[in-house]
Amino acid sequence: MIGRVTIVSTDTPEFWNGIWADIEDCGPGSDQILADQIEGLTPGRALDIGCGTGSNAIWLAKQGWQVTAVDHSEVAIDKGKRLAAQQGVDVEFVLAAASTYQPQGHYDLITCFYIQMFPTHRATMLANMSKALAPGGTLLFVSHDKSGPPSGWSDEDLLSLTTPEEIVAELGELQIEQAFALNHDAEGCHASHMRDVGANETHEAHESHGSSSTIVRAIRPATSQ
Repeated sequence: MIGRVTIVSTDTPEFWNGIWADIEDCGPGSDQILADQIEGLTPGRALDIGCGTGSNAIWLAKQGWQVTAVDHSEVAIDKGKRLAAQQGVDVEFVLAAASTYQPQGHYDLITCFYIQMFPTHRATMLANMSKALAPGGTLLFVSHDKSGPPSGWSDEDLLSLTTPEEIVAELGELQIEQAFALNHDAEGCHASHMRDVGANETHEAHESHGSSSTIVRAIRPATSQ
């Protein structure tokens, strides 16, 4: 599947409407990282921030989740709605910017894949996501990592790269289950730069050969008030 990447210097709905208009529908398959990280979770309410054309959201719906999917590209949202209808699943698609979106209610799973933002905007988004996480719920954040930036990015775009430690610090009210950088190469990928804040890291390849991804999974303890 095609990675859903929002680059800071081109982060406008108009830009991404043009990009998504030229890309064929990606299909309903999930990112392998998502499939690995949520294995064993009981389906409930899920929120996918920066959903693109909805591949992950539709896959989650097929697994029994009640999904809300958010993106600021009208073209991507329209494609997602069509694909969900073709797959026979219900997904609530919302046209909104990830940095300002205020989730309604609480969710058992919140995901955010490859939305590259300036740190202040990202911190605001993560704060809103954290507030919307139900007790016992899981938050999964995946982003391009500073240890292996994608090729061809501008200096401005590079400011949006992350490290596991940075994201952990921005999720202070949650309990961190895993936080590490995953390396991608032409022959697949492997977890490296293992941090003490994570454990049991075994994952498959995301389609970002030659780069690295920050992966952070956190929960709100069920006893949280």
